[in-house]
Amino acid sequence: MSESYLTTYESANSSLSTGDSGFQKFLKEAYQAPMLSQAQEYEYATRLREKNDLEAAHLLINSYLRYVVKVAREYRNYNLSLSDMVQEGTLGLMQAVKKFDPTRGNRLASYAIWWIRAAIHDYILRSWRMVKIATTQLKRQLFFKLRQAKESSALLTVVEAEELSKKFATDTQTILEVDSRMSGSDTSLNQPLLDGSGEMINLIEDQRPNQEASVIANDQKDKIHGFLKRGIEQLNPREQLIISSRFLQSQSETLETLSAKLSISRERVRQIEGAALKKLKKFFQDIPGGHDLVLEM
Repeated sequence: MSESYLTTYESANSSLSTGDSGFQKFLKEAYQAPMLSQAQEYEYATRLREKNDLEAAHLLINSYLRYVVKVAREYRNYNLSLSDMVQEGTLGLMQAVKKFDPTRGNRLASYAIWWIRAAIHDYILRSWRMVKIATTQLKRQLFFKLRQAKESSALLTVVEAEELSKKFATDTQTILEVDSRMSGSDTSLNQPLLDGSGEMINLIEDQRPNQEASVIANDQKDKIHGFLKRGIEQLNPREQLIISSRFLQSQSETLETLSAKLSISRERVRQIEGAALKKLKKFFQDIPGGHDLVLEM
């Protein structure tokens, strides 16, 4: 973000962050900013595009802040802060000004409106609980469409969902699913239980292993590691290399790779591997506690 863009944003953000009085001041200044004629807009946009004129960028942004407010007001029924939505919309406006090409013959207003809406939509999607669950593009679109189409907060009936599914070119089940998530509410895990015996969080099973289980698992892991180390030591160097390369690495090497590395045939590598595994199996059978390793081989 260039210096002028940053200055404009920080100025707006400062006003929006000082409470209702600051926001009212911002609104007043936004509506008092002079509207630009098409000729002025073309001049400032050209200066910005060709000369990186930061003052021209500042004038363009200020003149269209009222459009940001107008668009943000359309989303008041989402129960989010109007000032926060205006702040996000201002970022969208700045991006529009930065990318606007006056030579195409369009006014900045018709171009910027899409950037402003996109920024506010993105903010709503990040903020709403249910949208975090609606991960597909279709459901994200339905979220906004249903908010506009529904006349009340009550759940849709199947008949209503069928009608909307035709209107929005999707299936009834998807409509009902998104509507259900929109109408649902978050429940605090600290909410008291009806019998007064504690909170809801107490009903959630702790999935973490207890200390005793962790100690047993670590001991078993160390034991197996020791068995493997002792078993590998029973093999000759070539057998050790083949077993380690085939079974003890995150990515096992192929017979062809080991064949080239050891300058022997692929079949010979397979034979050495088989003989080494037999040695290991016998070693584990003969030591106390090695039975589990034999079963895994």
